[in-house]
Amino acid sequence: MVASATTSTLSNADGYKLFVALKEALTEQPGSVTLDLTDVVNFSSSFLNSSLGALYDEFGTEGYKRLRLNNYKPAQAKMLKEYMADVARTHHA
Repeated sequence: MVASATTSTLSNADGYKLFVALKEALTEQPGSVTLDLTDVVNFSSSFLNSSLGALYDEFGTEGYKRLRLNNYKPAQAKMLKEYMADVARTHHA
């Protein structure tokens, strides 16, 4: 899904494109939504804030629970898991 939503994972604009795609998928389909990380090398914090941070603002923890990672490296999964936990913690502080 990342590659089909945006060509980069570095800017706020790229993150927003992914957010829009994820929001549409979460709104239109029941159940889980696959976040495919094929060909993704790294994420910038601004990209994550504009995509997954905005997703949390819109859907809360339930939105995160519906995401399923696919084609990821262990380091990517660890980074995303830590980011998502930090966002959830920050919003409940």
